[in-house]
This record gives sequence, structure tokens and C-alpha cells, in this order.
Amino acid sequence: MPDGTVVYIGMAGERKGKGIWGRLSMYRRGRGAVSGFGEAALDRALSDVAFIEDHLEAVRFGQITRASAWARDAIAWTNVEIRWAACETASEAVALEDEAVRLLKLHGIWNRAAICDRKPPPVDLDLLAINFQTVGDGGTVKGLSRELGYNDNGRAVRVLLRKGFPDHIVNLSWDPLSAEAIAHVRANLSPRR
Repeated sequence: MPDGTVVYIGMAGERKGKGIWGRLSMYRRGRGAVSGFGEAALDRALSDVAFIEDHLEAVRFGQITRASAWARDAIAWTNVEIRWAACETASEAVALEDEAVRLLKLHGIWNRAAICDRKPPPVDLDLLAINFQTVGDGGTVKGLSRELGYNDNGRAVRVLLRKGFPDHIVNLSWDPLSAEAIAHVRANLSPRR
């Protein structure tokens, strides 16, 4: 990620003499959607409402998109930076990968081995109770969007909420909206008329 966070650790073998370039080319072409980093990136993209809505819009307009294009878009959506270390042998590379995953698996890396070992964070029930307080009409993302004159299926409201509430649990619905969230949107999103 551009902020320096390590999100995935993987090994690229010689790849017919192309090494890391060969591996990255596979992802760049959308061919790595079901293994390793490509799968991890696609999993995260498919969990993001904005990513899905952007692609759904194309479907609504009758654009047929191949799965490899979704995978390629998911890689671009992750916006990662690449770092690598060259190893003399495959066994050294495997050992380096294993050790890096072992050291970083508790820090949210995307590797499947790390996810299987990770315990879910404790749920703060008081925080959830606050998030689920509703305020009359407009207590949903779509309702608030309609109130403000947006016909975008709630996209503008969700984008603003993500910016204003970065600690919101990923993949947890914004609905029903808290009074604080509604006030934030009403104060920062100009009504369309």
C-alpha cells in the first residue's frame, strides 16, 4: 500500500527466467485471480461496495466484462507498491516467505495462511449499539441519498461516510445510520435539486 503497510507476502520462482516480472505480468493480465495475491486482491475488491457498484454500473449498461478484467481491476484497486528480495535458491525463498508470514500474520496481511491462524478481534458491543441508533426517516444510506436528491444508489453517501468514519468496521453495513453519521452527511454533502 502507498502508506508502507505490508499486505501480502509471496514467492515468485524463476518463471522461465522472468522471475518477479513474470509473476507480476500474470496479475497484470488478470490471470492470477484464483491463487495467491490475485485471489487475495479480488477477495478484498469483491468485499468493497464501491468496487462492486462501479462494475455493476457497467453491467447495467450492457457491457459484458470478463472475469479476468475484474481480477485485473481488483489488482489496480488495491493500489499496492511492490518490494522484493532476491534469493539464490528456491528453498531460501520459501524459508524467507514462511518467516515473513510468521512474523506479520498478526498484522492483517492477506496471505491465506495468516488469515487461517488469525483470531477475530473482540467486538465492542457498546460501539455497535451506538452505530445502530436510528433517527426517523432517512435512517438508511439510500433514504438519506434520496433526501439529498442523489440517484446513485447511495454511493455518494457511502464515500463520504468512509472518509468521515475511517474506523467503521469494513463490510459492516452503514444501515441503520447513527445520528452522528446522518449529521455528518447532511453537513458535508450538498443537496442536488
